[in-house]
Amino acid sequence: MRRNLKLTVALAGLITVGMATTAYAVLSPTLTGPDGNTQSIAVSITPSGLSKSKPTPVTLDVRTHTESATDPNRVPSPAVQAILDFDKNTKISAKGYPTCDATAIENTSTENALRACRRAKIGSGSARALIRVGAKVVEQPTTVTAFNGEPKGGHPVILLHAYGEKPIQTTLVLSGPVTNYNKEGYGPRLDLNIPLIAGGTGSLIEFHATVKKTFRYKGKTVSYVSAKCTNKKLKARGKFVFRDGESLTPTLKQSCTPKK
Repeated sequence: MRRNLKLTVALAGLITVGMATTAYAVLSPTLTGPDGNTQSIAVSITPSGLSKSKPTPVTLDVRTHTESATDPNRVPSPAVQAILDFDKNTKISAKGYPTCDATAIENTSTENALRACRRAKIGSGSARALIRVGAKVVEQPTTVTAFNGEPKGGHPVILLHAYGEKPIQTTLVLSGPVTNYNKEGYGPRLDLNIPLIAGGTGSLIEFHATVKKTFRYKGKTVSYVSAKCTNKKLKARGKFVFRDGESLTPTLKQSCTPKK
């Protein structure tokens, strides 16, 4: 197990270099749980040059990867919850932006989801799942669209709509509120519930979403995601809870440049 862990960490380092070169993303070490599930997370906040005191509009890019190190088909136990914590110097501002009712995009294609909630769109991305079909395992690619959901308990809600047509037509809607964790140097916390895929026979192995949106509210330009750089670092982490009860929490730090 120790040898495998060293190998996954080394591979993570190599991937980090490649991703940092092309997308300025920072990849966490890949963690391996006792059940064989592996988990990593990559987060990019751009631009990296940010005001030291005033929140700057940014693009937030989040990527996750999980698979099984023990299953011959790489199918992990399905994740049922993902808790994403972002640096305390990051801010989510949704007040004044159009919202989307989650029921309007359930069991819909990407086209129909956009038809229902285009004004509430905040980003896009992609995802992949592995689904057991009899004795076979098929890979399911999906298109991800991010929407600003209806607030819950006074907190913003993010909806992630994933739709794929081949080899199986499937729609998945991940929904979660954004609260202020305000501990351990973290601020915004996105707590996502992940529905089971194909009755639990499928597992997400990759998920990617980029959020970038500015809008006008009360005569001012507001960014859905903004950040400042006070100590040259922005950290993030993700806690992933699996159906079998295991959980993994990869963490990372991204460099930033403070500006006056």
